[in-house]
Amino acid sequence: MTQPFSLTPDQHAANRLLGGAATHILLRGGARSGKTFVLVRALVIRALRATGTRHGIFRHRFNALRATIVVDTFPTVMRRCFPSVPWQLSRTDWSVTLPNGSLIMFGGLDDEERTEKILGLEFATVYLNEASQVAYGARNMLLTRLAQKSPLALKEYIDANPPTTAH
Repeated sequence: MTQPFSLTPDQHAANRLLGGAATHILLRGGARSGKTFVLVRALVIRALRATGTRHGIFRHRFNALRATIVVDTFPTVMRRCFPSVPWQLSRTDWSVTLPNGSLIMFGGLDDEERTEKILGLEFATVYLNEASQVAYGARNMLLTRLAQKSPLALKEYIDANPPTTAH
């Protein structure tokens, strides 16, 4: 049986930031601190809140994104926080369409073809996972796609483990 869901005190603090007026929000913390979980959860809440909106979760390498978020964190968030919401992953375009028609896309910024596909879309939320691995130019390109008109305020979520001093 799944343990009842509850946020940690740090995740509650992060939620207050995510619900505020800021457009660009960076969560930093050590590995296993819960930042990815709370950001994926917030992104799903936004997707469920506004019908037909588009949200993207991106990382430098798609393989790393698939191994961490697509097959681990995202299903865990859906099972623990939204157990009554049906969803299914399309492995053709690496996306999830929610019952209200909102779309969550998963993408890597390491491949020109994938990046071109992203450039053709507008998003209400973009989430850069492990941002210290993402080139600044790729992040700036992605921000040009943070432009979907919807009832939601546009949001950029970013997470990063503290980088080394050489970063």
